[in-house]
Amino acid sequence: MIKVRVTKNIIRKNEVAFGLNLSQAIVAAIGVIIGLLEGALLDGHVSTDTKMTIIFFTIAIFIFCGVIQINGMSVITLLGKSLKGVDKRPFDRKGVYNDKKEK
Repeated sequence: MIKVRVTKNIIRKNEVAFGLNLSQAIVAAIGVIIGLLEGALLDGHVSTDTKMTIIFFTIAIFIFCGVIQINGMSVITLLGKSLKGVDKRPFDRKGVYNDKKEK
């Protein structure tokens, strides 16, 4: 029998449904709920075509922000970190080029 090695990158154990992980599925569900609420609020005020277009774009924006990853972070996480400001970390010199001698 031939054995084949499979790397861990191919196996995705954290998928919930449709290839999405839990956080992506939650963001998609939130988008669907907001779309349904928009549909209920717009009912009778605008035409059906306009209402469905608005609902479609709302759901698409939520799914886009939850599924697309930039630098390993979702768009929502990236926006949150961008609005937080600069991540300042204290400089600590350790290692080979340290001027101080440790005892």
